[in-house]
Amino acid sequence: MRVRAENKIGIGEPLESQPTVAKHMFDVPGPPGKPVASDITENAVTVGWAIRPIMPPGPPVNPKLKDWSKEWADLVWTKPTRDGGSPILGYIVECQKAGSAQWNRMNKDDLIKQCAFRAPGLIEGTEYRFRIKAANVVGEGEPRELPESVIAKDILQPPEINIDVSCRDLLTVRVGQTIGITARVKGRPYPDITWSKEGRLLARDKRTEMRNDYPVIELSLKEATRADHGKYTVLAKNSSVLAIDPVEKPGEPENLHIADVGKTFVLLKWRKPDYDGGSPNLSYHVERKLKDSEEWERVHKGSIKETHFMVDKCIENQIYQFRVQTKNEGGESNWVKTSETLVKQELQKPVLDVKLSGTLVVKAGDSIRIEAGLRGKPDPEVTWVKDKDPELSKSPRLSIETTKFVSDLQSWIWVKTRLSVSLSHAKSVRYLEAMAILGSLKVTL
Repeated sequence: MRVRAENKIGIGEPLESQPTVAKHMFDVPGPPGKPVASDITENAVTVGWAIRPIMPPGPPVNPKLKDWSKEWADLVWTKPTRDGGSPILGYIVECQKAGSAQWNRMNKDDLIKQCAFRAPGLIEGTEYRFRIKAANVVGEGEPRELPESVIAKDILQPPEINIDVSCRDLLTVRVGQTIGITARVKGRPYPDITWSKEGRLLARDKRTEMRNDYPVIELSLKEATRADHGKYTVLAKNSSVLAIDPVEKPGEPENLHIADVGKTFVLLKWRKPDYDGGSPNLSYHVERKLKDSEEWERVHKGSIKETHFMVDKCIENQIYQFRVQTKNEGGESNWVKTSETLVKQELQKPVLDVKLSGTLVVKAGDSIRIEAGLRGKPDPEVTWVKDKDPELSKSPRLSIETTKFVSDLQSWIWVKTRLSVSLSHAKSVRYLEAMAILGSLKVTL
């Protein structure tokens, strides 16, 4: 068939279609499944067949190499998108050595039921390629080859030990109970595990059990006694490297400085170290010494958890030096020292900073809070005065509070004389009261 267009000028060139055979729009069906005879007698037989023919399945999808060593390779894949009209019965894995055209079946007897397989018997240093086929009741389907080859060799991965949180810091048990220390270990090849107590290697006996079920390892001591008290160490070693005890010494305290100095005290502050050694359980030691002394003196009992400490009982007008170190289960860090500091009372003229300024207007009967910042060394004495009246603080209607940093005045004085003021916006009458004068703050009618 062909088609041409026409306008007032004339008829154009034709455009032809492909040759077409005139026939029914549907084709004849394909053959059914293979007939199967059953229920056979001397004069009758039952014949059955599948409505749709059963075909071999399609190839497995996305085969990958998951892991390998010098002796084996782990393969994974997903089932085919086409099962051929019959359920997948299993899979076949084949391998090919580099330089050879022959494919050898790895699972020689049974089909692989899962979409994963460990190919055993590899020769160290040999390069292999793998392919996988699915099978159903008809037979084997088209193979799918892994995109990459693999050389049979061990992957070297340094050992890593992660002690269970329940026994990472301190494990306490009663006499007669079982001591259980659990950890998870990583490493390629699988590391050799040894346990020790206070530097002495532990061996299996009636009370001591060691379970290495990678990646989980466990040490168990039955019927604990007081002699079992101490520090236990686990060591993991393979051909890559050695890992011992996951907790190491922490880093040094950061930004150690003197925050304040008084007549007989010094306030030290610092930040926790950037590296905690693998344990968040950090504490600190603080020591001091006089300028002409060679001996350092611990200024506290036990350990300090905070990142600040007030060193008291210092001698006035003496020069001191201070140092701080970090501690965890793995040990103690190096000391960090301050510069030499003269301990004496610092003198600072009192400074009053009123938080409000200008005129403050309040309703009659409301309370007012006047706050002022106060600085000075030694701590200044605070006195509130109203209209030069030093008896202000004795009024039962006043509450005066003075802290180290802020001095406040709260007033509940009820107005004695009232003045009515008309507000142009609200068109109403408000009652105002007179309040105190403090510095530049003035409360007026």
